[in-house]
Amino acid sequence: MSQDSKAPVAIIGYGTAGVNALIGLRNAGYDGAVQVFSDTGILPYSPILTSYYAGGEKTYEECFPWSEEELADLGAEVLANCPVTELDAKAHLVRTARGDFPYSKCVIASGATPQVFGWPEGCAYQPHVLRTMDDAERFKTALESPDTRRVLVSGASMIALKSLEACLRHGKETELVGMNPHILDFNALPEAAVRFERGLREKGVALRFGETIADVQVVDDKGDGRLEVTFSGGDVERFDEIICAHGVRSNLGFLPEGALEMDGAILVDEFMRTSDPDVFAAGDVAQALELTSGQRRVVGIWKNAALQGAAAGAAIAADLAGTEPPAEAAFRGSIPMNTIYVDGTLFISAGVFELGEGRHSEVRENDNTTVVYVYEDLPGGDRRLVGFNVVADCDEPGGDAYDIGAMLTLRIEAACRR
Repeated sequence: MSQDSKAPVAIIGYGTAGVNALIGLRNAGYDGAVQVFSDTGILPYSPILTSYYAGGEKTYEECFPWSEEELADLGAEVLANCPVTELDAKAHLVRTARGDFPYSKCVIASGATPQVFGWPEGCAYQPHVLRTMDDAERFKTALESPDTRRVLVSGASMIALKSLEACLRHGKETELVGMNPHILDFNALPEAAVRFERGLREKGVALRFGETIADVQVVDDKGDGRLEVTFSGGDVERFDEIICAHGVRSNLGFLPEGALEMDGAILVDEFMRTSDPDVFAAGDVAQALELTSGQRRVVGIWKNAALQGAAAGAAIAADLAGTEPPAEAAFRGSIPMNTIYVDGTLFISAGVFELGEGRHSEVRENDNTTVVYVYEDLPGGDRRLVGFNVVADCDEPGGDAYDIGAMLTLRIEAACRR
């Protein structure tokens, strides 16, 4: 148990995982003090919706899942604009520029930050990224400017494609550059990627694969774009804005080396406990059970962050009450899954997609849809479904593609839990 069980529970981060940790605490009967440390001065928002705001599909207010009144009812002390400089687990202190705050239990839910790996050094132009509401506001302003005509999207991830869609919604001429042979290299198998790419080309998107940005120069002659971009293949083109979607990194700079057991992020159990019994982790900083591989991985989706935060809150409430957390409150593991559409072309995926010995793919397609199944061989000649891609030429809520995706996801989950 902690050094002082009367000290507040600390929550580092005020996003989905942090808010749900607070909800989990209250739902489990904990009515003690909670201090939340937030890097911002605004209410918790959804990073998923930032591209929709930048593209004009959502209003600013629609990006905030909880109202000020709902959050106030949870009864936490929120320290806004108060980034954590160090978590001193031995002393049970959260250290900030405003001072040190003792805690009984702590939840690390500090999220992740976009990276611009490979961006040319010394470049005077700072590319757009998309994660925070400030990022979205800056990107939206650029897209609404009549001076922005051509936009380059660097990267081929989900975030890259949603950024691309925001550009299309504003009527911008858009090009995408990616270092790999296809889009969605971590989520899509080639047969599915090719169909999605066809949909993008039909909408006028130029695709440049197997290349990176080698250099960017800001030029005085803005007639053809203020940014002169040299690609690694030698081509030179002009653009008005560039957005980078090169991945994210867990926000763990405040954690001293060796303080907790880590791999790429913080390793946790089914109740989000770390190697320190008084420290828990949830969301983009937590490596929890991933069902298809049986390994602990970061699966950075909204649902996971919410469930993990709730599990941490329930476990902390039980610890402080001197009881065991209920089994049903545990985080039971996740399956990586994504759904994305760009101007009507739909992509759904779940599970794992690494092919090799004992794992192979099968493709079925018709005029409207391509489905790629990933099977893993089992002893005795059986096999199990471990992943799939669905690509449809139209995004129709409640349509066949969504039904196929839901059915296959349930099949994977059922196979993993046997």
